[in-house]
Amino acid sequence: MAVSLAAPISAAQDDENVLDNVVVRNRLYEPGGNLEVSFGVGLPLQTHLTAHYVFNAGVAYNLFDTFAVEARAGYAASRHTGLARSISESFLNREDKRVTDELEDLWQMNLHGVAGVRWAPIYGKLSLLSDLPAHFQAYVWAGGGLASFQRNSVIQCTQVVNRQLGICDNRTSVDDRGSASQNYWVKESRVAPVVSAAVGFRFFILERHGVRLELRDWVFRDNYRVNLVRDAWEAGEATGEPARSPGLTHLVQFDLGYTFSF
Repeated sequence: MAVSLAAPISAAQDDENVLDNVVVRNRLYEPGGNLEVSFGVGLPLQTHLTAHYVFNAGVAYNLFDTFAVEARAGYAASRHTGLARSISESFLNREDKRVTDELEDLWQMNLHGVAGVRWAPIYGKLSLLSDLPAHFQAYVWAGGGLASFQRNSVIQCTQVVNRQLGICDNRTSVDDRGSASQNYWVKESRVAPVVSAAVGFRFFILERHGVRLELRDWVFRDNYRVNLVRDAWEAGEATGEPARSPGLTHLVQFDLGYTFSF
C-alpha cells in the first residue's frame, strides 16, 4: 500500500520538473548580446488629409534577451488624400471664405531618423502545426529623433487658373488633374523633432531570421496659420498669424518587417 501511494507522488514531481523546464527554460532563441538589422514598410491605418507609406531600415543591439537599443532611418512617401483634393477644388470659388484659417494635420513627413529602446518582457510559443512551433517576443518600443516635413496648402493658391473649377495648376486638360506638371499652392518645409512609440511581435524563423509585426505611432507638433486674407495671399503677400495651440499630429501605421541577427 505504501509503495502504491508513493508512486503517484513521484510521478507528479517528475511532471512538475518537466513542466518547469519547458515553460521557464525552453527558449530556443536568446537575442542577448546579438546585433541585428531590420527592414520594414509601414501602411497607414487611418487617413484624413494625408496618407503616408513609410520605408525603414534599422540597426539594433540586444543588451539582454529582453532589452535592446535601436536606431531607425527611412523615408515616408506621402500624398494628399481625395478629401484634401476635393477641399482645394471647392475652396477657391467660396466667397464666404475670404478670411479663413489653414487646415490642421497637413504636414507630410519625408526623411526621418529616430533612436529608441525596445523592451520585450514576454516570450511565448504558438503551435501552428503539430511539429512547427512559432517562438515570439512581445515588446514595446519608444524613442525620438528628427524628421523633414513639407506642407502643401489646399486653400492658398498664388496663381488662380480657373476659380469656378478650382484649378490652381498648369494642367493641359481641364478634366485631367494628372496632366499638370506644376501647381501653385503655397508650399512650406521644415525640420522638426518627432517622437515614435510602438507595440509589436517578433516571430523567430530558424536561428537568425525573424518577422516583425508592429502598430506604430509617429507624433510631431503641428504648425499652421490662422486669419488668412485671400486677397493678400493671391497678391503674393504674407498674411495671417501662427496658431497659438496647433496641437500634435499622429501618423498611426501598421508595420511589417524582417529582421536578421548576427
